[in-house]
Amino acid sequence: MKKLKTAVRKWRRMRLFRKRDDLSAARQLSADQGPSTSGTPAHIPRHVPTDLQLEPDEGQKLREQHLRQFAFFQLRIHLKRGQNLVAMDKNGLLSGTSDPYVKFKAGGRLLHKSRIVYRDLNPVWDECFTVPIEDPFVPVQLKVFDYDWGLQDDFMGSCYLDLTALELGRTQDLVLCLRDPNKPSLDMGEIVLNVTLWPKSQEDKEQVGANRN
Repeated sequence: MKKLKTAVRKWRRMRLFRKRDDLSAARQLSADQGPSTSGTPAHIPRHVPTDLQLEPDEGQKLREQHLRQFAFFQLRIHLKRGQNLVAMDKNGLLSGTSDPYVKFKAGGRLLHKSRIVYRDLNPVWDECFTVPIEDPFVPVQLKVFDYDWGLQDDFMGSCYLDLTALELGRTQDLVLCLRDPNKPSLDMGEIVLNVTLWPKSQEDKEQVGANRN
């Protein structure tokens, strides 16, 4: 009986030492891996794989596929007005004015130049024009300038018209914010217009080319 009690005491001491060794090893492993955050177990990797990429917007992909089905397009623009444009011609410390006009370009090609509206920071152009578009994935750039007689015209901001965001055959009203790339935080006013993008066939494209010649 005495031998049995001695054996039980030895077995309990061995279990106690084994638990202490396991606890010490677990603590050392946790210290080597660093503290976990947000309750995440230390043995679970917390990094995000570098090759993980989000899927592109499905709606945009469908629009692009639809656009590629057509030979070319016609873009109708109604340039309505400008709002709160910047004053480039200072009349005093607290006031000023500008003589604004707008240039429309795509791929370095001039599509349209508006008339000049003199001494007005909220000009009304009310101009309509239609231009052929061969590549709808090239945005139309709008640049606003202040006309200066005999001098270089002052830049008053620019913006872009993304043709891939338009619904074909539907007239849409847009308000585009003007920005200066060198002063991105500066508010330079807005351009108000409506646009319509029509798809055209190969025959229409050839007819337009014949009319140009």
